[in-house]
Amino acid sequence: MNLNEFIGCVKSASDEYSLKVGILARTKNAIKIRLEISPIIFVQFYHHQKSNTSNYVLVGWNRRLYGRDSVGGEWHRHPFHNPLEHDTSREGVREVTPSEFLEEVFEILQEEELI
Repeated sequence: MNLNEFIGCVKSASDEYSLKVGILARTKNAIKIRLEISPIIFVQFYHHQKSNTSNYVLVGWNRRLYGRDSVGGEWHRHPFHNPLEHDTSREGVREVTPSEFLEEVFEILQEEELI
C-alpha cells in the first residue's frame, strides 16, 4: 500500500469515531499519524511503503497498551494484558486495516472502562 492509500484508510477510519488526524512525521516513504482519544490515550499509526512495515499502537499513560505490527507483510499482535508479548496465533497474525484496529481499540477501551 502506498502512503496516500494508507493516509486515506486512516482518515476514513478516524471519521468513523470522529477523531482528528494529526500527522506527526512524513517522509518520501513513511508516515506517522496520531489520533487522540483523550489527553492521555491515543492511537498511533506508522507505515513505510518500501519495507511494507506497519505499526498500529494504542498508547495510554505513555506506554503501549495494545498493538499490531507488520514487518515485510508478516503480522503479529501485542495483547492488551501483556503488550510485550508477540502473539503469533492465528488471530495474532491476521492482517488488519486501520478501521479494524480502531474497532479493536474501542472494544478494549470499553471493556476495560477506560472511556
